[in-house]
Amino acid sequence: MAELEKSWRKPFAVLFLCLALFLSRSSAQEAAPVQEHPKPATPTEAQPPPSPPVQPQTPSIESSKPITKAQAKALFRSVDEILQFASQDTGLPIKHKVKRKLITRDQVEHYVEQRISSDKDAQRLERSQLVLEKFGLIPQNYDLHAEFVKLLREQVAAYYDPKTKTVNLLDWVSPELQRPVLAHELTHALQDQTVDLRAWFRAGGKDEGSLPDQQEQSVEEAQAARENVAEGQAMMVMMDYILAPSSNVLKSPEVVNAMRASITDGKNLPVLAAAPTYLRESLLMPYAFGLDFERAVLIMKGTTAAYGGVLQRPPANTLEVMQPDHYLENQSVTPLKIPNLDELMAPGYERYDFGGIGAFDIYLLAKQYVPDEDPKLYYPHWRGGYYLAAHQKTAPKTQVALIFVTRWDSPESANAFAKMYGDYIPKRYPGANRLPASCPVPTIQSECSLREWDTSQGRVSLEIRGDQILVLEGLDDTVRQRVRVALF
Repeated sequence: MAELEKSWRKPFAVLFLCLALFLSRSSAQEAAPVQEHPKPATPTEAQPPPSPPVQPQTPSIESSKPITKAQAKALFRSVDEILQFASQDTGLPIKHKVKRKLITRDQVEHYVEQRISSDKDAQRLERSQLVLEKFGLIPQNYDLHAEFVKLLREQVAAYYDPKTKTVNLLDWVSPELQRPVLAHELTHALQDQTVDLRAWFRAGGKDEGSLPDQQEQSVEEAQAARENVAEGQAMMVMMDYILAPSSNVLKSPEVVNAMRASITDGKNLPVLAAAPTYLRESLLMPYAFGLDFERAVLIMKGTTAAYGGVLQRPPANTLEVMQPDHYLENQSVTPLKIPNLDELMAPGYERYDFGGIGAFDIYLLAKQYVPDEDPKLYYPHWRGGYYLAAHQKTAPKTQVALIFVTRWDSPESANAFAKMYGDYIPKRYPGANRLPASCPVPTIQSECSLREWDTSQGRVSLEIRGDQILVLEGLDDTVRQRVRVALF
């Protein structure tokens, strides 16, 4: 589902206004000039006792009129000062000045609408709709396009556009609020000057669907991981800017923890709070898990490794982001081998969508299926996965069949995920009828390795073989057996 998340998380480089929760720390006084900000401490420097946790109050981001010309002029001047701070904080060099532009709310909304109305993005959203519904991650007939626009209208702040190499400043948000946001967005500018973000985000991939499945699963995970790096680094710099000159991320872990917690709070953002769990978590993931990852690398390896080093050697998948020890200790995950899925589905089915399943996708499924459980019971044990959604040529176009394969670090972990997934099937398919057990291969727990349901959209089967799980949904008997033989 990695490419489904890409549909949502990054139509352009954007900082969600839920992060304005943090900015109250600096809204009481003007941000200090950058020359007064000392260079951040290294991990080896002595650290004073942590500051008490911040209890922020959300500053107002709405304004009935644009900022004044004097405010705009001062905001433009601050770009160079804050860029210098971000460079000192990260060690990333300034290679040239960053273009800046003051834009209106209407211009932002027009840009958002234009981007997601393009043919490519409209098709991606359409595919996302059916596949997310199939996994039970959004309600049936949920208007993905309209909700996305509403979410961005609520959340967008100043943003850096790597296509135009321009930082876009908002004419309806006070300079006091925008300066810390600029520390975040200008970090993206420095990243762009270091690695060319548009190429770097592609992680060797090309246009969607142009890679073989075997490569696509890895590229999608690499792209999701790189987005976490980019946003995590920018979050670190923004927090250092807010805490300077008296503190920084390393000196004030409790403050950072409070700020991190407020990312996933969303109480002051009604549209975000009302969004399905999948959308809410996907939108916030790069900021929350990216911050955790970057902080872990900074503590263990220092500034150079956490910024320039990670840009040069980014994590390969979302597991390395969510479990930084895997990155720091070079613990790689071998991609699953994928047979010729189109050949297996022919002639009665045609491909609709393919995607990798990463650790963050497992986190999302756990948040949806077992919201009262800790997702850490599941996602750290992920070791690979993918899905293929297909249309049966004789079935309605609004209905898709599914092949879903995952691998785990042990048979025990596979069984735990299979139980979670299987228990949720009746909620995804109301009226589903569990069929009598069939046990061609007993599991380690002497339970049935094959579980099946009859549903309104056809047979659903869930089979465990050692550390792997195969889920088949809505396929006819012939294709289902052909896929089982090929994969198991």
